[in-house]
Amino acid sequence: MGLSPTGTLPFVVYGAGSAGKQLVRLLDELGLPVLACVDKHAPSIGEISGHRVWLPAKLASFGPDIPFDLIVAVNSRHAFESIRDELAADYPQLPSPIWGRALTDRMASERCHRKLQNDQGIDLLECMGCRADPSRCSAFREAARKVAPQQPTEMGSPPGKLNDFAYFITNRCTLNCQHCVEALPYYEARQTESCERILKTVRRVVAASGYIDRFSLTGGETMLNRELPEIIRGILATPGIGFVYLYTSGTVVPSTELLRQLANPRIAVNLSDYGEHLSGKLKDNFERCRTLFDEHGIAYRLLENKLWFDLGTFVPLHLDAAALRKSFANCAFTHCITVSGGVMYRCPHQLAGIQLNRLSSPPGETVNIDDLDDHSLRKALDSLVELESIDACNHCLLTSGAHEVPAAIQVRRLTRRITPEAPSRNR
Repeated sequence: MGLSPTGTLPFVVYGAGSAGKQLVRLLDELGLPVLACVDKHAPSIGEISGHRVWLPAKLASFGPDIPFDLIVAVNSRHAFESIRDELAADYPQLPSPIWGRALTDRMASERCHRKLQNDQGIDLLECMGCRADPSRCSAFREAARKVAPQQPTEMGSPPGKLNDFAYFITNRCTLNCQHCVEALPYYEARQTESCERILKTVRRVVAASGYIDRFSLTGGETMLNRELPEIIRGILATPGIGFVYLYTSGTVVPSTELLRQLANPRIAVNLSDYGEHLSGKLKDNFERCRTLFDEHGIAYRLLENKLWFDLGTFVPLHLDAAALRKSFANCAFTHCITVSGGVMYRCPHQLAGIQLNRLSSPPGETVNIDDLDDHSLRKALDSLVELESIDACNHCLLTSGAHEVPAAIQVRRLTRRITPEAPSRNR
């Protein structure tokens, strides 16, 4: 397949998180040699797909007499650039690393297109682990349009540019994570949107766009919305929606009706495991949730949270337009277009900043869905997708590199607005 720049060299994979696991699985499927897997958290990971995971110090044992291609398996371009610079400083004898994202995308797309040609469906859990923005994958889009209800016909024109968005259905959460990208501990009021409001808004967006390949339900803790079974039922019945993703920490025991809805083959669940940060009832709920998911045949992916990125506290960075465009293009969060309260935001960092009155909302950088007629909504959604940067990038530490922080550090719930001195956040 000519995947290696040299055509035949074995691979050393740096990064054993979700991106690394997906890459190694693909390499094994294709019979391509994996020389070693490396990760900062090797002792707690052990192995992936039968390959032992080593600490980065292992890289010191590779010299020019052992030729290989070094692949950094992370979804974020920001993270790749930071790791690349660290490796160059610590192990100058190593070859220049390759960003694994493009390699993984190409291999996975080719594999899944072959499945579709043979009338096989794609594996939603593989898609969830493959890339952060599956709706940009042509195989994912093709599969989504095969499984969804009939596409809306009232548009009378080709689908718009928006084909993937999320709905922030509640800012209530069972956890108080210091680096939460939605800054949930810092909200003064807890809000949960109604099923009626959510479905009305979603149907308007879908009709204006013509088709949505992936629709996601996010929060807060999504299972704290008591209308979640009705929301999912309504979403699945909406013409023009393909696959549905649900994000949860599993710290709320799901009802029988919710489990029945989640067992739909068009749904994939991202179950975040916060490990040592869960205790008592929350830990018990998580274990019970996993058991119920298994018993009901629900497709879920367990995401072990080790590290997050620090996005900062909305302090202005005073960057020029070129730097903002570069950061926006490299960011792993810019695919997370999200609706909350009838407004569509370009990323979760922007959503949190505007709702907490820490960021402004320049014209064209959000869409007030309820204020627009159908034609104007279509134009506004297309324009939002085509943005090359937003003001939130000028208040985000990812712009100056990927600053890793321990995941899910718990803080007391704060009932005041976030300030520049308040703890920074990410998810």
